[in-house]
Amino acid sequence: MSELSEVLGSLMISLVHARRLADEETAAVAEYYKDHPLLEGMSLPRVRVPELTIDMPLTINQHIPAKNAELDSPANVHKALMSHFNQALDDEDILSRTKSFQHNFDREARAALDKVTERQRNGDVRISKESMVRAVDEAFQKALKKSGSDKEVPFERLSAVNKQVRHNVSAIALKSRSTPPAIKTSVVSSEVKETATPQNSIRLNITIREEGLEWATGLENGQTKNKLMPE
Repeated sequence: MSELSEVLGSLMISLVHARRLADEETAAVAEYYKDHPLLEGMSLPRVRVPELTIDMPLTINQHIPAKNAELDSPANVHKALMSHFNQALDDEDILSRTKSFQHNFDREARAALDKVTERQRNGDVRISKESMVRAVDEAFQKALKKSGSDKEVPFERLSAVNKQVRHNVSAIALKSRSTPPAIKTSVVSSEVKETATPQNSIRLNITIREEGLEWATGLENGQTKNKLMPE
């Protein structure tokens, strides 16, 4: 059995590689035309598949429901966060000048984490790492304003610490990640023939359209940049 997403992905990947193989052969033919006195002025033959329609029978064998992400407890996240935060303020001079900021951030971060966890437990918002990151970032800014450390510590240093805090929260926020729903299918002809019933068999009619890309080179802020652009 395979997931339906894998089946559809395989079809699209196969078309991509079919285009690659065709273009490689076109490149080989271009070399041949270039060196041939009678063919060098002719246009190159290039085969493309702008649209491909596939009619494929398959059986639906199993539906696997989605699994929601699970946040770690506010206490665990808070403990790990403050440990990383103190490591980020590793300069003794800065540590001594930001006692008020550290205290305020500890309190604000704990309250923010508790609030996000409660909201997500009640189903108000979907569980996500970003909700915790934003809550802690807001707590960081509140603590700065209350303590006035934004006037004592260089802006560049505070920005670096804030960035590190956001990164650490994102890394430790989830106890388990979410998984999307999945549909298990059989597409092998012999399996479909043996297991198909009116209840579990369908015909998948899918049209895949090809959109070619090409490299474009240009200058951006004085530097040469390569971008993939539509043909």
